[in-house]
This record gives sequence, C-alpha cells and structure tokens, in this order.
Amino acid sequence: MHLPSELPQDLLHGPFTVAQARSAGLTRRRLRASDLVQPCRGARFSALAEDTLLLRATALVAVTGAVVSHLSAAALWGFPLPLELQNIDVVHLTCSPGQRAVRRKGVVGHQLILEPAEITSGRHVQCTSPLRTWFDLAGILGLDDLVIAGDFLFRRRNPLATLAELDDFLSGKTGKPGYRRAMRACALLRTRTDSPKETEVRLLLRRHGLPEPAINVPMVDASGRWIQDPDMSYEREKIAIQYDGGHHASPAQRRSDIFRDEDAKEAGWRVVVLTQSDLDPFAPGAEPRAVTRVRKALVERGWAPEPSRRRRPSDANGR
Repeated sequence: MHLPSELPQDLLHGPFTVAQARSAGLTRRRLRASDLVQPCRGARFSALAEDTLLLRATALVAVTGAVVSHLSAAALWGFPLPLELQNIDVVHLTCSPGQRAVRRKGVVGHQLILEPAEITSGRHVQCTSPLRTWFDLAGILGLDDLVIAGDFLFRRRNPLATLAELDDFLSGKTGKPGYRRAMRACALLRTRTDSPKETEVRLLLRRHGLPEPAINVPMVDASGRWIQDPDMSYEREKIAIQYDGGHHASPAQRRSDIFRDEDAKEAGWRVVVLTQSDLDPFAPGAEPRAVTRVRKALVERGWAPEPSRRRRPSDANGR
C-alpha cells in the first residue's frame, strides 16, 4: 500500500489552497490522497483536523478572498443566537460591490460595502467586526434576540465594544437596511450583563409593565461589606433577582447559591430565584411565572404600578 508523502510543515495545521500546495511542490495525485479533505473547491485540509465552522470559513476565505459575515461571523465572535440559528452548516461570505457574490455549495453570498474598520483580520480568518456583525443581525433577528446579541457586545467581562462606539457606528448607517430595527434595539441595550438570560428576563419584566431592574449592581450590608452582585435588583425595594441556569444544579454550586441567598436575606433583601420554567408561559397568552413572582415581591415591598404603565405586552419580535 502506497502511503502519501508527508505534508510540508506550513500546510499541516490548517486549510490551504491548491495554489499554495502547488507552490510547495505537491502533485495533483498527492492532493487527491485519502489523508486530505476538500472543504470547498480549490482548498484542502488534513483529514485529522476537526471539521469546524472556523476551518471551513478559513478555507473559503483563502480561496475567494471574501469576508466572513452575518450569522457565520456572529458564531465566530460568540454572539448568543436563537437555537434554530445555531450550528448552521452554511457559511456567510460578503464581497464588495463590483465583485460577484460567492456562489458555492454551503455558502450564502452577500454584496455589501464594508469600511476598513468593519473588517477584523484575525490570526486565521477575516470577518466583519463585532459592531458590523451586530448591525447585519438586525436584518435577521427579532427585536428581543437582537437586544440579547447587543448586550453581548457590552458584557461585563471582555466587552467587544462600548455604547459610544455603537452610537458613532450607527450615525453612519441612516437609511441602510436594518437601521430602524437596530435603533429600536439600541434604546434597549444595557452594559455589564453576564448572560443572555439576564437580558431575556429584563425584557420580559419591562414588556409586562414592571420597572426595569438594575444589572449586576453590588449589594452591600449596613456596614458596607460586599455581599454579592445579583443578576438584577431593585435597590429601593431591596429585591434581588437571580437566574439559575443548568450549571446551578451541581451540588457544589447549589451550596454556594444557598450561602449567597442567605447572606442577602440577613441583610434585609428578598431574593427571587428564577429558572427557565419561570420564563415559559404554561399556556398561550398566560403570564410567565417570572413576571408574577417579581410583581408579587415588588408589591409586597411597597411598589405600585403607575396607571400609564398598564399596557398590553408588545411583540417580542418587534413586528
């Protein structure tokens, strides 16, 4: 059995074009060997490499010269996306006007004018910048999902942008497709979030007429000792809202959560712990338990709704 020759070192660890292979001395027969995979016409990578979005995108960009964009760029940046848009097989690529949009199997091609600042050239691939990627999502996502993605830009740890940078960016997009929805979402964006669920809960409470909670504001006791940073809170009513996701189910995390909440209660705070089941209405049109529980806590702490805030919930998709 004839074993294929070893690949040159600079072709071992990622996708490469056929032109690069020829320059390195590989023959046509070597490029057809079983130890190589063809992610797209004109490119190859080692069969030992894991087939990921980044790898396929890198190969396509190397062959086409296009820029990874839209949902593919969002996935590479780590934007939280609706479940139905995660793990997509196609790669979105954008070319400048005057160039033909990429038409290949497994590719969605776009033609857009991209300013130099709207393109980020990483170690492996070039894709649209975080701000440009979020703006392109305005033509794809409903309003709530766009706000969740926008809050991700300004997350508490390792933010990708600032509100001032977004304002400056949007000032140059007046009249562009997606601008109106982006501006609607911009008014709802908040900084210093830790998870998409924090944003989802905040929007849910607002939509049902409850006051907007503060996000990750430090809680201290009477002596000024730090207790915790609750996910959301109403400082005047001393109500803390915690969203516990799946990782809170571990015994160690549960013990930590119990101590967290006991310290808050000893300082006079009421703690409302929410899970996914509190966000999903038990029947169409029914009020989610999260809203009912938070409203009850607010009323018991002296809050009363203003008459002007009694309104029907709006469409989360903004349509």
